[in-house]
Amino acid sequence: MKKTLKQIQSSVAALFDEASVLSAAGDNAGAIQAYQRWLTGHGVSPLAHAVLFNLGVLQVEAGELIAAEHSYREALKQQPDFLQAAFNLGTTLEKQQRFDEALESWDAFLALPNEVSGDKRDLLILALNNRGRLLETRKRYNDAEVALTRSLLLKPDQPNVIHHWVNLRQKQCSWPVLIELPGLTPAAILNAASALSMLDLSDDPALQLKAAQRYIAEKVTPGLEPLANPAGYGHKKLRIGYLSSDFTLHPVSMLIVEMLELHDRERFEVYGFCWSPNDGSALRQRVISALDVHVLIGDLSDEAAAQRIREAEIDILVDLQGLTAGARINILARRPAPVQVAYLGFPGTSGMPFIDYILCDQYVLPEQEQAYFTEKPLYLPEVFQVSDRHRLVGNTPSRAECGLPEDAFVFCAFNNNHKYTPELFEVWIKILLRVPDSVLWLLADNASVQSNLLAFCADRGIATERLIFAPRVLPPDYLARYRVADLFLDCFPFNGGTTANDALWMGLPILTCSGRAFASRMAGSLLSNLGLNELVVNNFERYEHLAVELATQPARLDRIKTHLVTGRDNSALFRTDHQVRIIDNLFSQIAEFEMENDVPKPKATVTKGKKLPLPKLSVASKEAILNFKVDTSWGISDPEKFSALMGEVVKLVAPGFYLGDNLFTWARNNSAFEDEAFRTSWTENKTNASDEAIAWRRYILACAAYHCVHLPGDFVECGVYMGTAIKTVMDYVGGKSFPTTFWGYDTFDTNPTGHQFQEQKLGMYERVLERFDGYEQVNLVKGLLPQSLEGNSPEKIAYLHIDLNSSEYEIAVLDALFDRVVPGGVIILDDYEWAGVYREQKIIEDQWFDARGYRVFPLPTGQGIVLKR
Repeated sequence: MKKTLKQIQSSVAALFDEASVLSAAGDNAGAIQAYQRWLTGHGVSPLAHAVLFNLGVLQVEAGELIAAEHSYREALKQQPDFLQAAFNLGTTLEKQQRFDEALESWDAFLALPNEVSGDKRDLLILALNNRGRLLETRKRYNDAEVALTRSLLLKPDQPNVIHHWVNLRQKQCSWPVLIELPGLTPAAILNAASALSMLDLSDDPALQLKAAQRYIAEKVTPGLEPLANPAGYGHKKLRIGYLSSDFTLHPVSMLIVEMLELHDRERFEVYGFCWSPNDGSALRQRVISALDVHVLIGDLSDEAAAQRIREAEIDILVDLQGLTAGARINILARRPAPVQVAYLGFPGTSGMPFIDYILCDQYVLPEQEQAYFTEKPLYLPEVFQVSDRHRLVGNTPSRAECGLPEDAFVFCAFNNNHKYTPELFEVWIKILLRVPDSVLWLLADNASVQSNLLAFCADRGIATERLIFAPRVLPPDYLARYRVADLFLDCFPFNGGTTANDALWMGLPILTCSGRAFASRMAGSLLSNLGLNELVVNNFERYEHLAVELATQPARLDRIKTHLVTGRDNSALFRTDHQVRIIDNLFSQIAEFEMENDVPKPKATVTKGKKLPLPKLSVASKEAILNFKVDTSWGISDPEKFSALMGEVVKLVAPGFYLGDNLFTWARNNSAFEDEAFRTSWTENKTNASDEAIAWRRYILACAAYHCVHLPGDFVECGVYMGTAIKTVMDYVGGKSFPTTFWGYDTFDTNPTGHQFQEQKLGMYERVLERFDGYEQVNLVKGLLPQSLEGNSPEKIAYLHIDLNSSEYEIAVLDALFDRVVPGGVIILDDYEWAGVYREQKIIEDQWFDARGYRVFPLPTGQGIVLKR
């Protein structure tokens, strides 16, 4: 007897109730069997599509994806316009990695009008978002952008969709990235951008912190109890765990693999916790082989993964992921280890209050920018990166094989396309226009970026054939390409990281621009460590001019290449064993400190919209002063004396601080005459009673010299006097510890109506020369300042002392030499803080520094100090 619709409805309602009770009791299999019995007993039924749909949901939960696919398809056969079944079919196919079929399933939604309402509208938005997300993973960026744009037109207030949409436009070089959409201003879009996208959009570390904290506030499960014992576990060997989804053919693994191999196994056991796909690469196998214990956590929930790390009693957990794709921050939020450290994966603050430290150096994270990091900086003394010295390099291709002209100057820019910005690309075009026989060799990551960049160039009058696009190749062949290029043009505000490391390893110079944010200072850090500060600029104007200079001065570029190749193996950047020993020591120190002090670990709570409290530096070991306790022969002829003097310096520095951070406080709090080395030097160089009054000023100079003596640059004195103060400094530190030095001496007319340089005072040069008799490292230049600087000035300056008593002449010297002062270098302006006649000078010089984003630190001695970023 055929059942009525009412009877069928009653039967289905009873079935749904039965299945619900079984599911609630944990009997998922029983609920599935109930649905299957009903379908067998009822055959074709007007409500069978609903039963099939519910059956499919349970089958997905049970992991029976093929069966679920069948149920959804049967439901659609019986009701072709069943959109919910079409949507779920797509997600089920995606879980089976049948991506094209999943997209076909969601195609059913594209014909819906935007004016559709109710459940259909919600499903349309979901389908568009899923479609955009999947198309992005398939690198069909333009199609993905179209889908997400339509979604935002339907519903503008979707922060997660906005940040994917922004990232898609960045990857395609769709400029300007931030455009107005109905209901969305560019400012609103910027406010929803992801922390990763913000690295490309802005050099402002405050905006980057805000983006990170917004993400953390949205994604972290509040109130999670810390799992780890804050006092540690008392292991004989510390257990270091690395957390990552990138144990594959990935830039992070390319950097860290040798570090993993070189950790001191007498002191550490090395664990890896990863949810990386098995790409079958040799690099993945090498990473896993370098681990003492490898734990797959891809199939575990965040809670279970955190518990697995806790069970392993990890002492220090190193997060290699940050806020990049695939991040699982709720593992870290459960604090499965007593000490948690961020390294390499994300070049900025993670905003995670449960990350204790970030491994960095003082270049990438200057002291003045620490306020924008929720992590405590754990400074490596020389450079923040580690490297792999065993990377495989392929055969060098010919230019013809690369599609490059044989006789052109080849600028290359192999950073990811999302790092390109229209402002930067304008500069690159200007460089090409000023170097006629040149080409720009770029990475071609997708078809959209290529067409967009060619159109951008065509609009600005540059022949499109001067842009040459390189497809992606395997790492050995990619590395070999660097031998074909002439100069690497770095990106700003997001510098190259692994890419910069690769280029330098292959001997290719990099021109970079450093800003305020960590991401904008990475290449500058590498170049600084290699002694190539001349390739680091801080504005686009200088970037353009220097690129043209290097392209048109082959001898200069050859000198730089020779320096890079010959100095590579002596740099910390590529002395991985040296770097790993330092990291090992730092890990031991922080573990010891945290355990001894029983540092409390609060719940992972975040407050949306408010700045997280800044952590306090808590590393209390004198061994932290590593950057001024180095065994080096950089220009030092008497290392024993130098080391002894450094030992005295370290005794005076508060534990846990770097001398560079505490330099002038130290000088101010310690009388010159309590220091025997200084007192001896001062006595030997005292020539008249007025020297008594400036003894303290000389002590400041000596302190600054300590700061600078290890930097890759020369010491420059520009003044009119006999150099008594500088001679004191030289004797104090150890005269021959200075690099080859330029000293420019001159005099000037103080007549306010003239202000013109005059001839050198009779006998002044000879008297100064006599004072430095026997100092072979002093190169005393006779001539007028600033004219005498031309052709005589070193390219790299670590220490610049200006004593010209006139803002006009001091600014003339600054104009000539400021860009040559290396990061970390010191500029000292004498007579800066004296009252009366020098007040106008101070105002004028302040304006000069303000225009460049610097601040002069006034000292009671009358000097003004500038630390070059």
